[in-house]
Amino acid sequence: MSYVRTDNSDDLTGIPMGIPVGTPHSHAQSHATIGEALRFAGGFGRFQWRVLGATIFVWQCNCFCALLPVLLLPRLETEWALSDADLALVNSAYFVGQFWGQLLVGPASDRFGRRACVCLLVPASYLSGLAHFACGQLKQLVAVRAVSGAVSGGMVIAVSVVAMELCPADRRAFVTSVGFAVGWVGGLLLLVG
Repeated sequence: MSYVRTDNSDDLTGIPMGIPVGTPHSHAQSHATIGEALRFAGGFGRFQWRVLGATIFVWQCNCFCALLPVLLLPRLETEWALSDADLALVNSAYFVGQFWGQLLVGPASDRFGRRACVCLLVPASYLSGLAHFACGQLKQLVAVRAVSGAVSGGMVIAVSVVAMELCPADRRAFVTSVGFAVGWVGGLLLLVG
């Protein structure tokens, strides 16, 4: 059976490790890195375009979560009689949450797997978005913004790393930069237009 080697250590080449490839009845003990397997499979194909689409979508969602309150805060300011310091607190809570989300989800996705983290963060993102509508006080809104920021920040870091891992080395910068640029700008255009 062949394996895709996920480690570049030469001292481990004799040990079968990684993801099995080929038929179960194959007796060959060849090893390949993930990059070699991607090149063998044809490089940048339909699957990688889907990964790019998912990256763009996640960055659009991040843009919505980050900037939608900027459009809604003037209305909240009048309805809830908020001061400028209160508005700054609501905005800051999101970015503090993003910091902690990115800081915690990165190591968690290394330990538990990126798929598990993304599958946990997708419904959490949906629920934290809905929780904004249930807020009736400033403290609740600040807490929900912090949680929403943590979920959004974690999702961005997990999906960006997945995009880099599933694309050939010569296209990783393309996928992450286009995913960020098109996603963020597309999110802005959809938000204001």
